[in-house]
Amino acid sequence: MRCFLYLFFLFLCVNVSAQRRGNPAGATDAPLQQQFDEMLDASNRYQEFKVVRQEFLNAFMVNVSDSISGYTERISDLEAEMADLRNQIEANSSEVANRDATIAELNEELDTVSLLGIQLNKGTYSLIMWSLVIGLLVALLVALASTRIAAANNTELKRERDKLADELEQSRKSRLTVEQELRRQLQDEINRRNT
Repeated sequence: MRCFLYLFFLFLCVNVSAQRRGNPAGATDAPLQQQFDEMLDASNRYQEFKVVRQEFLNAFMVNVSDSISGYTERISDLEAEMADLRNQIEANSSEVANRDATIAELNEELDTVSLLGIQLNKGTYSLIMWSLVIGLLVALLVALASTRIAAANNTELKRERDKLADELEQSRKSRLTVEQELRRQLQDEINRRNT
C-alpha cells in the first residue's frame, strides 16, 4: 500500500508539474523553434525515443499551420507589392522614355534654326549667314571701289570736257575772228569793186 501511495503521490507531482508547465506549444508568441525545443524538453524519454504528448503535437501543428498560412499570406502580400512596384517601374520607365524623347526633341529644336521653312543645323545656318555677310561685304567693297573708280573717271572726264570746252571756245573765238577777218576782207573787196 505504501508503494501504491508512493506511486500515487509521484503521479500527482508529475501531473501537477506537467500542468504547471502547461503545453509548450500553447505559447503562441514564442518562435516555432523555441516551442519545439520546449516541447522536447517537456516530453518523457522511453529508451532512446522521446514520447511527446498528442495534445502538444496537435497544438504545435496548429502553430506551424498558422505560421505557414501567415508566411503564405505575407508572401502573397509581398508578391502583390512586387507586382505593383514592377508596374510602377514600367510606368516610370515609359514616362522616362517619353521625357527623354521630349528632351531629345527640344534639344533638336534648340540645335536647329528654320530658314525659309527649312530646318537647318545651327552650324549650317551660321555658315550660310556668315557666307552671306562676307558676300555682301565683298559686294559692298566692290561697289565702293567701282564708285570710287567711277568718281575718279568722272572727274577725269569732267577735266577733259572742260579742256575740250575751252579748246572749243578758243576754236570758236578764233573761227569768229577768222570769219570777221574774212568778212572784212570780203567787204573791202566788195567796196573796192564798187568804187
